[in-house]
Amino acid sequence: MPGAPTGVTAAAGSATSVHVMWNAAPAASGVAGYEVYRGGTKVRDVPASEHMVDVTRLSPSTTYVFTVRARDTDGRLGPRSRSVRATTPSAVTDHSAPS
Repeated sequence: MPGAPTGVTAAAGSATSVHVMWNAAPAASGVAGYEVYRGGTKVRDVPASEHMVDVTRLSPSTTYVFTVRARDTDGRLGPRSRSVRATTPSAVTDHSAPS
């Protein structure tokens, strides 16, 4: 079974997206991929070669909690990473006159 990914960070990319990054997880039989969770809900599957993902379709001015789990080549899921939080900024409304 793989270990938990380490070095997990999350930062708002926009009012509706968060960028989640992590370090590779150790696994005796090799890591096949990662699962990214928002709260308790899996939101993305990521191949083993990638260690970052943009989670989209989020709401502005909202705090989200993310965790990451590694899946080994035998299909076993490792433990969740530590939880990280990110808050999306408020949506910006363009009040300028059209050009």
